[in-house]
Amino acid sequence: MSTPRLALGVDEAGRGPVVGDMFVACVAIEPSDLPKLRACGARDSKSMDRARRERVFRSILSIARAVAVVRATPQEIDSRNLNELFLEKVCRAVKLVAARAMPNYVEVYVDAAGDPARATRRISETLRGLGIEARVVAEHGADAKYPIVGAASIVAKVLRDWHIDNLKRVYGDFGSGYPSDPRTREWLEQIVAKGEIPPIVRRSWATFRRLARRTLLDYSKR
Repeated sequence: MSTPRLALGVDEAGRGPVVGDMFVACVAIEPSDLPKLRACGARDSKSMDRARRERVFRSILSIARAVAVVRATPQEIDSRNLNELFLEKVCRAVKLVAARAMPNYVEVYVDAAGDPARATRRISETLRGLGIEARVVAEHGADAKYPIVGAASIVAKVLRDWHIDNLKRVYGDFGSGYPSDPRTREWLEQIVAKGEIPPIVRRSWATFRRLARRTLLDYSKR
């Protein structure tokens, strides 16, 4: 195959929390700009603090040829298989970027969830439908291995952080939104006790169901 016209990296942020949307980002750059991406510090977003992520985020936007971000709401997550929903959003983000740039050949690197072979097939089919040939690399842990996927993880994480900031302005401080966060669990208990479950909560999550059962039982004894 000829040299790819674009390199695409795809990753998500917010797959595991019980509160808020999941963000899936696709970052496309010219292959010749890969050294710039490495130099700006693009890597797995989990390896840096928020201030550093936001600085690198701005550099990524200045380097990227195109960026697309799609979201999955708690309602979508509650009603779908999460791996299937993630793959659907990945294909949507890739399609948005590719349809804008319309290269004839791309390389796509994805931080896989579920079966990497299935992700490879679905993404290849999506691009083939646009008349674009692709080499797709879907791997678990790709965000730590490929700077282009690290860049996508940073974009997704920064936007997810801002999303959470906005939700807190409306619904109060619920912590990180992750099940392991005591502040998040306390907030969930409080909203269940009030009988007011806002649409930002993933009701299908085991953490929510368990706390809901326990809190309702506790209050029934009062």
